[in-house]
Amino acid sequence: MRKFLVIAILLNFIYLAQSEEIDTLNPYLYLGAYGGLNNNLHNADFKELPGVPNCCPKFESGSGLGFHFGGLLRVPLNDNYSLGVNLGYITLNGSLQKDEIIGNTEIRNAVPPFETTDIVDAISNHSVDGKFSAITLEPRFIWHFLPNFRWNIGVNLGFLSTTQFSQREKLTSPNNIVFTSTGTTVRNEYVNQDLPEAQSFQIFGKTSLGYELKYGRNMRLVPEIGISYPFTNLYSGNWKVTPIYATLALEIPLRHHAPKDTLYEIKYYRDTTVIAQYNLPEEKINLITTSENLVKYEKSDHNLFTTEITEHYEKYISQFADLNGKISVLGMDDNGNLQGKPTITIEEIEVSESFPLLPYIFFKENSSDIQNISVYKRSSNFSYNDLPWETIGIYKNLFNIVKYRMDANPNAKIKLTGTNNNLSEVNNLTLSRTRAQNVKEYLVSTMNIPDNRIEIAYQNLPDKPSSSNTPEGIEENQRVEISSNDFEILAPVNLAQIEKKINPPVIQITPEVKSTLPITNWEIDVKQSNNIIRHFSGEGYPRRNLWILAEEPIPHLETPIDITFNAQDSLGNPLQLQNQVNITQKTIKKKREEILNDTTYQRFSLIVFDFDKSDLNKNHKRILDELQSKIEPNSTVSIYGYADKTGTSEYNKDLAGKRIDEIVKYMKLPAEKIKRYNIGSDEFIFDNNSPEGRSYSRTVKIIIATPIK
Repeated sequence: MRKFLVIAILLNFIYLAQSEEIDTLNPYLYLGAYGGLNNNLHNADFKELPGVPNCCPKFESGSGLGFHFGGLLRVPLNDNYSLGVNLGYITLNGSLQKDEIIGNTEIRNAVPPFETTDIVDAISNHSVDGKFSAITLEPRFIWHFLPNFRWNIGVNLGFLSTTQFSQREKLTSPNNIVFTSTGTTVRNEYVNQDLPEAQSFQIFGKTSLGYELKYGRNMRLVPEIGISYPFTNLYSGNWKVTPIYATLALEIPLRHHAPKDTLYEIKYYRDTTVIAQYNLPEEKINLITTSENLVKYEKSDHNLFTTEITEHYEKYISQFADLNGKISVLGMDDNGNLQGKPTITIEEIEVSESFPLLPYIFFKENSSDIQNISVYKRSSNFSYNDLPWETIGIYKNLFNIVKYRMDANPNAKIKLTGTNNNLSEVNNLTLSRTRAQNVKEYLVSTMNIPDNRIEIAYQNLPDKPSSSNTPEGIEENQRVEISSNDFEILAPVNLAQIEKKINPPVIQITPEVKSTLPITNWEIDVKQSNNIIRHFSGEGYPRRNLWILAEEPIPHLETPIDITFNAQDSLGNPLQLQNQVNITQKTIKKKREEILNDTTYQRFSLIVFDFDKSDLNKNHKRILDELQSKIEPNSTVSIYGYADKTGTSEYNKDLAGKRIDEIVKYMKLPAEKIKRYNIGSDEFIFDNNSPEGRSYSRTVKIIIATPIK
C-alpha cells in the first residue's frame, strides 16, 4: 500500500509540473507506468503432475484472477507507428477442477462385521490450484490506425518467480462415505508445493487494443484490453495459461522546448446604435468614430502583438408594427400543481422483482384437450431474458421455463398429477389420468424432455383443493399439478431492470405574445444539443402546450434544454422567443460515484398460498430464507397481503393479515422495519375470472427498499 501511495504522489507531482507546458513540439519519447487485472484461462491435458500421485481421469481447463503492473517506454516513429517495451510483474494464478463419478461404491456399516448396506455412485472432486508469478519483458509494435486508437502486437517474455501448486481429491457425494486409504473424505492432498519440472522461461504472443485519453496538459491515460497466447507450458507436461488483460497505462511525453514565436493579429471591436425611423425606404449604416490601439501579450510559448481597432456605427432601420412577448416554462406535478423555473431531474432507480411460478395447468370441464389451456406452447426462440415483466405473462411461459430449467438441471425430475372436480366429473379417474398423460406426451414429443424424467399420477380432487361450493373453486380443481424433486425447477423467476423517474413529469410551455397585428402561424422546438426532441405548431394565437417527459424521445444528456418559439404576424414580421430548462441526470453509475442518496428496490411476489390458507410449506420457507439474506440493517420491508374474490371483503382482509403474520413470524422481522398492508380482495392484482388469476391473487408481495451507502 505504501508503494502505491508513493507512486501516486510522484505521478501527481509530474502532472502538476507538466500542466504548465504547452504542446509545441511532438514528443521524442514517452515514459510511464501501467497496471491492471487479468483473467487467466488455464488449459491442460494431464492426469497427474510428475511424482505427485493423483487419481484424476484428466485435468482439462480452469481459470483464475491476477494482476499486473510495471513500467513502459515508447518511441514514436511517425504519426502512425511507434516502438515500445514494457517491463513488469504479473500473477498467473488459476485452479483446475474435475469431477469424477466412482461407480459401484459400497456403503458399509461402521461396526463389525462391516456389512455392505448399499451400492451407490460416488462423486469425487479433483482440484489443482496453481500460484504463478513472473517478471515480464514485452517488446511491442504499435499502430495508431485511427485518431486516439492504437493496436499493439508483440512478444511477452516471462521469467517465472513463483511456481507452486496445491492439490487434493475430495468426496463430495454422498456425504456419508470416506476413502478407505485415509479414513476421511480427502486423499492425495498437497499444499503449497513447488511445481515439479517447472519451465521458468515463458513465451507469449500478445495483442491489445488501446484508446488514448488526454490527462492534464501533456500526459496520456491509455486504457487497453488484450490477450496473450502462450507458446510454452508451465512445466514439462501440457499446462498453459492464457491471460486476458484489462490495463490502464499513464504515459508522460518528453519534448524539446521551442523558442518563442512572434505573432501579429488585428481585432475589431464594433458597436452599433440602432435608430428606428418610420417610412425609411431602406436601411443604412454610417461610421461615426474610429480608434486604434497596439497591445503586446506575452504567452508562455510566444509573443502576441494585437492591433485593436474600435469602431462606432449608427444604423437606421424602418419601424415595424409592435410584435413581442415572452415564453413561460413551468413544471407540473401529477396533481396539476405548477412550479416556476423548473429543473428536470431524470433519476435511474434499480429495481429487481421475483415472480412466483404457478405449477398448475387448468382444463375445461370434462376436457383433457391440451390445445385449450392458457400456457403457451413451445417457443423455438425462447430466451429467459425475454420474459415479460408481468406475472401472468411468465405463467404462460410455464412449459418453456420448465424445459429451460430441466436442461440446466439434468438430474431433476418432475411429477404430473392429474385431478378432476369430482362433481360433474365425479370419480372420473380416467379423465384425471388422460389430462396428466396428455401433458406428459406434449412435454416429451414437443418440448423434447426425456420420458424417463417425467412421472404421472392421477386422483380425484387435488390434495389441497379449492372450494367445491363455488363455480370458481370447481374450475380450479380441474387441473394437472407439476411437482419436482429439484426446487430450482419451479422456483420463482427473478428479473431486474432500471426504471426512470422523471420530476416534474410534465413541462407546460405557454407563449405570451403581444402583437398589433394577427398571428398567422407559430411553432415551438424543444432541443437538446441541437437535436429536436419535441415539436409543437399551430395557426392563430399560440396555445398552452404540455410536454410529457415520459414519452419518447426523452432527454439523455445533462446539457440544458433549449425551447425556441417562432411566430409571424400577418405582414410576415418574425418573432423569436427563447427559454432554457436545466436538466439533471441521476444515473445509477453517477449516484454511486458521487455517493448520492440512492435506493435499490427489490420486489418479491414469492408465495402463492393454497385456497383459504395462510400456513407456509417447506418451499415457502426456503424462498423466505433466500429473501432474508437480501435484507440489510438499513432496509425497509413493505408487505402487501392479497386474496382472491371468493368470500367477503372483511374475511379476505383478515385472511391477508394472517398470511402477512405467518411471514413476519417466520422471518422474525422487527416491527420498526415493517410496513404492512392488509388489502385482501379490495384490490385485484390479477384477473379473477380465470383460475390462474385467482390462484396468483392468493399471494403476499414484499418490497425491500435498501439505501445504498
